[in-house]
Amino acid sequence: MDTNNATGRLRNLLSDTLEPSRQEWLYGRVDTVCTETSGKDLFLVYSLIGRKIPGQLVTIDKASSPITKYLREQGIRQDQLARIYLLAAALEADREFFVPKVATLIQVADTGELVTFLKYLPVLPGSGAFLDSAVEALRTNIATVFDAISLGNPYPAEHFNQQQWNQMYLKAAFMGRDLLKILDVEARANAELARIISDYAHERWAASRAVDPQIWRPVGPFLEGDLLGDMERLLQSPDTLEQKAGYLCCRVSDKDVARELIREHPLNEEYEKQPFDWKDLIA
Repeated sequence: MDTNNATGRLRNLLSDTLEPSRQEWLYGRVDTVCTETSGKDLFLVYSLIGRKIPGQLVTIDKASSPITKYLREQGIRQDQLARIYLLAAALEADREFFVPKVATLIQVADTGELVTFLKYLPVLPGSGAFLDSAVEALRTNIATVFDAISLGNPYPAEHFNQQQWNQMYLKAAFMGRDLLKILDVEARANAELARIISDYAHERWAASRAVDPQIWRPVGPFLEGDLLGDMERLLQSPDTLEQKAGYLCCRVSDKDVARELIREHPLNEEYEKQPFDWKDLIA
């Protein structure tokens, strides 16, 4: 995401939504943090925002940039916007000084503050510097924290390496999260993830437990070996959604053996009449 002039865009939104007295308080405190290059004041203001700025939804009528579009999609609140503005302004003022301070701040943040940071991490200048903080969030069992970094967030696709990405995807499945909300799944698909998904499915099947059909979305380009057997099982399943998952995987495969699995499948006729995709595989 292009974060050029992020602070200016965030401030414009705050000026449109905050009462003048709250603007005066916030801008004065942020100016102090930046001009005095104060880590102590950064911590204090970040905490005080929760009491000084209300948690009302910010109305964004016109998304004039990727930043404002993202904020509108996420449904940002006034207090969240104020916190992200504070961090963005500090990082623009002196990135070298404030990067470690922000990282420390997040280590001691409460759940709500951490969710705000993770959800709006893509908006911050030089957000790649906080990769360790984002990866650490994958270890949590708190759904709101995990969702903040993994669902509807472009940061993982842009910054996670393959191992980190695969870990996030599998844990999202394990936690029962909405896999359809993970961004750029096809772009980050890889053979190792396809193997891990197959192993995970076999463990679930062996325990007579269901497997979310959405989990198979990254598998199509890597159909060979055991994965072909998985597709046969899906295509023969009494569950229509599982059939469609197998069908979509085989359809994107460049392997003749995979395409042969669906050559005479009943879903061909349905697909020709009204094509379906992964967003239609919702129970």
